[in-house]
Amino acid sequence: MSSCAQEKNCAEFKTGKFIYAENGRPEKIVRTENTQIEINSETGVEIHTRVEWKSDCEYAMTYEKILNHPKDVSRVIGKKIFVEILETNGNKIKVRAKSDVMDEKIEFIKTE
Repeated sequence: MSSCAQEKNCAEFKTGKFIYAENGRPEKIVRTENTQIEINSETGVEIHTRVEWKSDCEYAMTYEKILNHPKDVSRVIGKKIFVEILETNGNKIKVRAKSDVMDEKIEFIKTE
């Protein structure tokens, strides 16, 4: 008998365009090797982060600027979110995102 553990193809998700798989999250995500921009098409809020890859399947995002937010969010500038890619399946990716205020599992779909 052979084990059929699924291989994660993390490198395929380092760059590209993504959307959240969950309904009700209208953000579009554009990621390059070292930046990520999330744009909410309903509110116009843009979140700009710097991306630092620790390995093929782990990276840290640091908030650099947030545009068009109705509240003062300056306190999050410079804060980090640590992300681990848990699964890849075709054009879908599941990650665990952790910071001092969150710990979530999130699914994305790569669109380009």
